[in-house]
Amino acid sequence: MTKSSKTWWLKRPSHAKGILPTKRLMGLFLLLLVPITIASRWDYGWRAFFILNSLLFLLSLLDFMMLPRRKQVIGKRMVQEEVERGEAFQVRFYLKNQSTVPIRFRLIDELPTSFLRPFPIGGEVGGRQEKVISYESTPQMRGDFELSLIFLRYQSPVGLWEKQMSFEQNNKISVIPDMSEVRGHLATLQKLLLHEGTKIRRSRIGGGEFAQIRNYVIGDDPRKINWRQTGKQAELMTNVYQPEHGKYITILIDCGRPMGVELTKVNRLERSVEAALTVAAVALRQGDYVSVIAFSNKVSAYIPSGKGMAHLQTIIRSIYAIHADSNESNYIHVFDYLERVQKRRSFILLFSDLSPFLFEETSLFSIKRVKRRHLFLLLGLADPMVNKWIKEEPVDTRTIMIKSAAQREVLRKNIEMKRMHRLGIEMIEVPEEHLATKAVSRYIDIINRGQL
Repeated sequence: MTKSSKTWWLKRPSHAKGILPTKRLMGLFLLLLVPITIASRWDYGWRAFFILNSLLFLLSLLDFMMLPRRKQVIGKRMVQEEVERGEAFQVRFYLKNQSTVPIRFRLIDELPTSFLRPFPIGGEVGGRQEKVISYESTPQMRGDFELSLIFLRYQSPVGLWEKQMSFEQNNKISVIPDMSEVRGHLATLQKLLLHEGTKIRRSRIGGGEFAQIRNYVIGDDPRKINWRQTGKQAELMTNVYQPEHGKYITILIDCGRPMGVELTKVNRLERSVEAALTVAAVALRQGDYVSVIAFSNKVSAYIPSGKGMAHLQTIIRSIYAIHADSNESNYIHVFDYLERVQKRRSFILLFSDLSPFLFEETSLFSIKRVKRRHLFLLLGLADPMVNKWIKEEPVDTRTIMIKSAAQREVLRKNIEMKRMHRLGIEMIEVPEEHLATKAVSRYIDIINRGQL
C-alpha cells in the first residue's frame, strides 16, 4: 500500500525527535541568490553573499531561540473505549503551550492501519494557552487495538525552523460489530412478530399471551377471527397473540477458513457475526434464552444460555474479537461439544459455509444426531461473484465459459440442497444483505408455530 508523502516522517520512532528547516527557510535561501547574482556583475558578489547570508543566519538563530522547548509543549489524548465497526468516532487531543511564544503545529496520531487516517492536522496555539484538537476516524475491523504515539511538529511565527516531538500515551479501544442492523430489527420487532409470514400458523387457537385486535390480513389464521368486533366494525377483525417465550436458542458461528472469504465490503464472518447478534437481540428482547458458540477446529468462545437484554452485552464482549483463521472447521467436535453443554431442546442456528455439508458426508451423521433433540437450521451466504457472472450477457467465448461454470455450480448446489431437505436437514443460502433478516424471520416463524 502506498503511503502519503505527508506522513513519511512516521516510518520509525527515531523520527519523533529533531529540528528541521522549513520550506520558508529554504525559500529565503534561494531568494537571496537573486541579489547576490545581480551584485556579482559589479564585483560586489562576495560582499553581498556574506552580508545577506549573515542576516539570514541571525534571523534563523533568533527563530531557533524563540522555539518553545519540548517540555513546554504538553499533549493528552482522549478517546472512547468502545466503538462500532464502520462507525465514525471522535478523538480529542488537548495541546497546551506553556511558553509565551505562539506556535503553529502539525499533528499525526499513530492509529492502527485498519482505521481511517485524516492526517496531518494543523492549527495554532497562542502563548500560555490550551487548544482542543478534534478529528474523526472510522475503524474497518473488529478487535482490540492500542493507540500509543502521537507525533507533533511545531514552529514559531517566523517559521524558519520546526521542532519534532512525540507523546507516548497508551489508550485501548475495542471495536465491536456493527450494531445498526440490530437496532433496526429491534425498532420494528413488534411489527415483525405480528405480521410475519403468509402461511397459517399451526399453533393452537389462543396460544400465547393476548396482544391486541386488528384488521384481518391475508395469511392470518381464520380460527382467530373476532366475530363480535367484526360485527361492530363491519369488517373482518382478528385476535393477535404474542407467541410463548422462554425457549432456548443456540447460535453457532463458524470461524474456519472459508468464512474469511471477502464479499462486497466485508468477509463472511463479519456478516455472520452481525446476523447472529441480530437474532440474539430479537430473541432476548422476547424473553428467550440465548447461548453462542464460536468455533473453527476447536471451540474458541462459549457463552452459556442467558436471558434479558443485559445478556446481549455479555455476548458482544465475548465474540467481538473473533476472526476467521486458517484452520478447517471441525464440525464433529463442535456438535459433540454442543450435546454436552446444551441439554434442553433448542433451536440451533449455524452460520457457516454450505459446501462442507453439501459435498462431504462426514458432518451429516453429527447433524442427524443433533436433530433428534433439537431444531436445526444452517444459514450460508451466496457468493456475489457467482451471482454476478450468472447475470452477465454472453458476449464472447470467455464470458460464456465463466457463465456456464457459475450456472453449473449453482445447479449442483441446488440439487444437493434439495437432497438435504429430503433428509430433513434445512439449509438456506441467501445474499449477504438478507442474512440477518432471513435469520430473524426463521426464528419468528418457529416461535409462532410452537415448534419448540
